[in-house]
Amino acid sequence: MATFKRISAVLLTAALVSSAAIAGCSDGSKETASDSGGKKTSEPVKLKLFMGNSGMAHPEGVNPSDNPYMNFIKEKSGVDLELEVPGYQDFKTKFNLMLSSGSLPDLVHTWYPNEAYQAADQGAFIDLKSYYDKSPIVQKVITPEMMEMAKSASGHYYRIPMRNTNAPQGSGVAVRYDMLVKYNEGKYPETVDQWIELMRKVHAAEPNSIVLSNRVANTDTALGFGGLPIFFWYGALPYQYRVQDGKVISTFQLPEYRAAVETMKMLYDEGILDKEFATNDNVKYGEKKTNKNVMFEYNSADQFIPTGQEKRPQDKDKEWQLAPALKQYPSVLKDPKYAQPYKGFPITDHGIYISSQSKHPDEAWKVIETFASDELHELIFWGKEGEDYTVKDGKKIPVEGKGLSDKSQYYKLHLGFIFGFSDRLESSIAAAEQVMDKGEFARRMEGLKNWETYANNTGLRLGNFVKLSAEAAKKVAESNNFISQATIEAIMGRITMQQFDQKVAEFAKKYGFIYDEYTNYMQEHKDELRKFGVKEVDW
Repeated sequence: MATFKRISAVLLTAALVSSAAIAGCSDGSKETASDSGGKKTSEPVKLKLFMGNSGMAHPEGVNPSDNPYMNFIKEKSGVDLELEVPGYQDFKTKFNLMLSSGSLPDLVHTWYPNEAYQAADQGAFIDLKSYYDKSPIVQKVITPEMMEMAKSASGHYYRIPMRNTNAPQGSGVAVRYDMLVKYNEGKYPETVDQWIELMRKVHAAEPNSIVLSNRVANTDTALGFGGLPIFFWYGALPYQYRVQDGKVISTFQLPEYRAAVETMKMLYDEGILDKEFATNDNVKYGEKKTNKNVMFEYNSADQFIPTGQEKRPQDKDKEWQLAPALKQYPSVLKDPKYAQPYKGFPITDHGIYISSQSKHPDEAWKVIETFASDELHELIFWGKEGEDYTVKDGKKIPVEGKGLSDKSQYYKLHLGFIFGFSDRLESSIAAAEQVMDKGEFARRMEGLKNWETYANNTGLRLGNFVKLSAEAAKKVAESNNFISQATIEAIMGRITMQQFDQKVAEFAKKYGFIYDEYTNYMQEHKDELRKFGVKEVDW
C-alpha cells in the first residue's frame, strides 16, 4: 500500500476547526463569475464518491449518478455527486487498488475498516469528530457510543459507521423448507448425522441437483454461505476465533474444525458437495441456488426479513426458512454454546470517509448529513406517501407492489449505509403480511424469533471490540487466505489430513500472535466488556 503524504497535526487540526465552524451552514455551492456583467451565480461543487452496492446492484439502465434517489441527495446537499460503484464481486479488489494508487475521491464508502484505517493512519482520510460534534442530523442516527465503537486503534474517528440496532438478531443455517416437506415430512433433522442422511436421500433422488455448494466472496475468505453450515454445526466457523479456558484461539486450530473438514471431504467425495465449491462466484452460486436446488446456506437473520416482493417464477415453489438449533451436537464439540449465534454489534463494518485530498470537506460532510437525513430514510425504506404507502389511523400501510416490494426500486437500499439496511424491517414485514402465504410468513417469523433468542443468550462478540496492532491487522487477510487454501486442499484431497495438521501447526507459528493480541485485550478490558454484554470473556 502506498504511503500517503502525512499532514502536519497542527495544520490538520487548524483546518478541521476552521471547516467545522461552517460545517452544516454551507449550501454546497461555489460562486462563479457569469459571462455578462460580472455577476456571480451559484454553481454546485462537484465531488466524487466511491461506494459499494452491498450486493444490491443497480438495475440495467439505471445510472448510479443520475436516478431519483441520488438526485434527491444531490439536491438536498447542494452537491453535484459523481459515483463510482464497482460490482459487489470486484469491490474489495478495486477498493484496495484505489488505496494503493494514492489517488482518492472526496468520499469513500466501504465495509473494510481495517484497510481503511491503515490508509487513514498514513494520511488518507480526515478525522470526522469535529464535524460530528456539530451535527445533530448525524447524531440522531449515530450515537456518541457508536462513534466510540468505530474509533480506530490510533484513537481517530475516521468513519461514520452504519448503525445495526434495528437488525434481526442472530445467524445460522437456512434451509429449503419445501425440500424438507418433500423428503423429510417437513421435519428439521436434530443432529448433523440426520442432516447428512437427508442430504444423501436428496442426492440419490436428484443426482443432478447440488445439495451443498459454496460462494467465494473473495480470495481471502473463500468459504461462505453454502460452504459454512457444517462448520457452524461443529462450532468452528472459518476465519473466526473461540474463547476457551480464558484464552482466544483461531477456530482453524480446533479439533472441531478438523472434524468439520473431514465431514466436508466425505460429502465432496460422495458428490454431495459441489465439485466447483472453491471457484463459485456470486453469480454462479446464485444460479445454482436457483437451478440446482442448493439446500443450505449459513447467513445472518437480517437477510431473511420477509418482504412483499413477488417471487421470481423460477423460485415460486422454493421456501427458505431458518433452521432451529440442533438437539444433539457432534461429540467432538466441547460445548454447544460454541455452535450458537452472537448478538449483533450496534454498528457494522460499513462506513463513509472523507478523503484528506478533498478540497471541499465541508461540502463532503453535507453529503454525509444528507445520507443521514430523515427525508432520505423515508424515501429509502417507505417511499413516497400516496404512491408507495398510505396512512390510516396514524399507521403506514404499504401499497402492494410498490416501495421495496417493487424490485426496480430495491437497489435504493444500498444507500442506507448510515441508517443500516435492516431499517427496512418495519415496512418489509408490513408488506409481507399482506401478500405472503400465511404459513410461510408464520414460519419465517418463528425462525427469526428463535435465532434472536439464541443470540441474546450468547451476547456480543469480543471480536467487535478488539483493536489489533497495525502489524496484526495487516496479517489478517493473509492468515484468512492461508486458512482458505489449506481447508480447500484438504476437502478436495489434494493434501492428506496429516498434511493438514502440519498446516495448522504452521498457522499457529505464523499467525498465533494475532490471537494472543485478542487474549491480551480481553484480559485487560474484562470489566468493560462485561458491561457491554460480552459474555464470552468468562468462557
